[in-house]
Amino acid sequence: MPALRGSLTYARFFVAGDVPEDFREKYMRAIRLRAMKPIEPDDEELERSGWCKVGEPFEIELRYEDVFYNEYVNLGLRTDKWRLPASILKQRLREAEAAYLEKKGRERLGRAEKTELKEVVSRKLRKQTSPATRMIDLSWSMNEGVVRFFSHAEKAGAQMMEIFTKTFGLRLVPEAPYTLAARLGLSKAQESTWEELEMILLEKEEA
Repeated sequence: MPALRGSLTYARFFVAGDVPEDFREKYMRAIRLRAMKPIEPDDEELERSGWCKVGEPFEIELRYEDVFYNEYVNLGLRTDKWRLPASILKQRLREAEAAYLEKKGRERLGRAEKTELKEVVSRKLRKQTSPATRMIDLSWSMNEGVVRFFSHAEKAGAQMMEIFTKTFGLRLVPEAPYTLAARLGLSKAQESTWEELEMILLEKEEA
């Protein structure tokens, strides 16, 4: 829970777009609409993400005081994912296939039968366990127009950007040297010089 305590390493994203005047009511409705809905064993999805209270992955009934703090919007991005141990799944599937063949008096399964049987076995295993749950904090400084996301993982960042845009109707731009320089306000000459820069890889000489 790095937004509240612990390590303060995060990725920064610039918010492109305007915040409406009635943002509290509008955003609260949108946040609740995309609050986390725990994934169930019979769901077709194997992975799902949604908003939760910052620092509290299992608090999904969100209130205004959970989200808004002065000029900040604070949320947690929770992701549930089924992670079935491959060895157990393989063993249970082998047992199920043997029982099915014995019942049908056959020696081989068709491709469609294998796929269907694997899904049946997977659902049974999911009912005997719980999905893996991960939460990453997010803090949006509305005065700065900057979102701080407490992870540098590419996949997590992409998931966050997608749900952020669907929730708030605003686009996020990942921080990079050029985007940061542009926000600082470069002159035309500086912009021209910046665009002409080329990356140079420095190699250490062997002694």
